[in-house]
Amino acid sequence: MQIIIFKLKEKYYALQTDEVEEITKKIQPTSVPNAPAWVKGLINLRGYVVTLLDLALLLEIEESLCYNNIIIYNYKDEKIGLLVEDIIGVKNIEANMIRRVKKELDKGILGIVQTKDYIINLIDINMLLD
Repeated sequence: MQIIIFKLKEKYYALQTDEVEEITKKIQPTSVPNAPAWVKGLINLRGYVVTLLDLALLLEIEESLCYNNIIIYNYKDEKIGLLVEDIIGVKNIEANMIRRVKKELDKGILGIVQTKDYIINLIDINMLLD
């Protein structure tokens, strides 16, 4: 399995690359009235309207962050943008490297992956958004 590793508030997180379409630099969103706090607005990405989400707020990380990148993710036939601080890279991992953490499952964390360089929280975006 391949994961994309990124940073939020001095911690490392990852998504499986199966549904990741691309990574782009931050684009200024157009705000959406009455949207939840974690919806930062809409962006126009080469003619596609993309909902931009604050991943830190979804993960209940309270501190404000300096976002530099957007991960474009395909979620139920819709493109969503996930704001992240920095992209670290892409890495291949084996499924047996994922250590399940029961108490984190309700927060959208599938488990922890430890590499020689990082301890990574593996996120299930579908679980977070459902």
